[in-house]
Amino acid sequence: MLNSSGEVLESYVSDVTGRGMQFQAVEAERVIRAGLTESDLLPVSEMVSIMETLDTVRERIGLRYPGE
Repeated sequence: MLNSSGEVLESYVSDVTGRGMQFQAVEAERVIRAGLTESDLLPVSEMVSIMETLDTVRERIGLRYPGE
C-alpha cells in the first residue's frame, strides 16, 4: 500500500510457490479417489459463479492476459 506521496506503507510477500492452485489439485484428487462427482467444500456451481464474477471485474477494469 502506498500513501499519496508514493511511499510504501505496507507490503506483502507471498510464500506460496507455483501458481497457488495446489490446493484445488489436492481437493480434486480427493473427490476423484472418493468416487464423488463434486466437492462438498466448493460446489461446481459456486466455482462457476466465482469465475463469472472475476471475468466481469476483468472486463470492467480492462485487464487482459497475454494470449487473449
